[in-house]
Amino acid sequence: MSNEFGLFVNLDYAHKSKDECALIWQSIMNTMLNYGFSFRKRAFIICTEKNRDEIAVDVRHLFDEIQAGQQDFYSYITDCYILNYESCNDLTFPDTSDTIEVEDISLEDLNIIGVDYDLLFKHK
Repeated sequence: MSNEFGLFVNLDYAHKSKDECALIWQSIMNTMLNYGFSFRKRAFIICTEKNRDEIAVDVRHLFDEIQAGQQDFYSYITDCYILNYESCNDLTFPDTSDTIEVEDISLEDLNIIGVDYDLLFKHK
């Protein structure tokens, strides 16, 4: 069974220079893309047969490789986490937990029950 995970990395822009953060971000981007992640909406996405814990171990090893070439690499990261997209809700989508039921009522039905209405466009 394939799992889809999102890896989110936030850098310490408040305490590090913008240029240094840009270099660190490029290192992270290159490493994640070379490992098989894609990048979408602030997250590195990977579809894999591995579970979350296995992906976490892999990412730690990848970050250790970056640390070997970039001194103080970890000091640039404020937080980093992995989410299983199958168990997440995208809050940018409308809430459908309490759906509204819509009933299709024809003009004939309105006439039958005596509801007055005005047509904006009258058919000729």
